[in-house]
Amino acid sequence: MASSLSSNNLLKQAGERLTFTMDFANLLASDETITVINSITSELRGGGTSNLVITSGTISGQTITMIISGGTRAKTYRVEVTITSSGGSTIEGDGLLRISN
Repeated sequence: MASSLSSNNLLKQAGERLTFTMDFANLLASDETITVINSITSELRGGGTSNLVITSGTISGQTITMIISGGTRAKTYRVEVTITSSGGSTIEGDGLLRISN
């Protein structure tokens, strides 16, 4: 089951490999779609190198789906996705992912 990344802290355990989605609908016109995922990156919140593994970025209309594994217990990561829309805009979306204890 997919979870959405947003400004809320989402949780996963360090050993889990989960599917997450990021929805760009509030940043795109109703007839606009995502055409390209330019990048998906992560960083340890507060600074430091991320040990998240992010794979399988796929596009479905105005959302992207990715699989995230790894992370360190009790740490929070910022995940940033940069996309290009059918209207030619380049848009960055980000969310927070907390690794549970």
